[in-house]
Amino acid sequence: MKTISTITAALLLASAAILALAPPAVAQAIASAQPPGALTRDDDKAIRKTLMGVETAWNTHDMKAFGSLFTEDAEWINIVGMHWRGREAVVKAHAIFHEIMFKNHQLKTDDIKVRSLGGSHAIAVVTTTNDAFTTPDGRVMERAQNRLTYVLSNGPDGWKIAHGHNVRVDADAANNDPVNSRPK
Repeated sequence: MKTISTITAALLLASAAILALAPPAVAQAIASAQPPGALTRDDDKAIRKTLMGVETAWNTHDMKAFGSLFTEDAEWINIVGMHWRGREAVVKAHAIFHEIMFKNHQLKTDDIKVRSLGGSHAIAVVTTTNDAFTTPDGRVMERAQNRLTYVLSNGPDGWKIAHGHNVRVDADAANNDPVNSRPK
């Protein structure tokens, strides 16, 4: 056991000496190395910019800008289970809903959590607060939070949304969340 501790200590000292003697750029690169599959700071920033672009496009009702945030083969599952395949369909559906029930609707991004899926893919969970609106069948939906899951892909045009899905947060049900509401 003493031999293993001595060898470990020697390896740590040798590593520290190499870092101390290495040119500053090399030492900095080694010290700031990302774990395999981790997002770089630039990737995280670019993903967040794409996701905040959703809020901007939504609040200005600019469906052309909204569409620019998606891959050509993007998919979207909306809050009531409608499933649209392809950027053109995603934009068309949102444009129609913005004419019908979201024309005066605003949303605010409350929280963004991003993590790498490895390679050039990431997943984000975004929480938004959405203004009240009236559905096409006349029901008034009160101001509430939504939670969205996005899968993003990094391609030639940067980070784009490849898949989106949103759900309305049920505050009453959240009080009974078996993970977050029960004593440990």
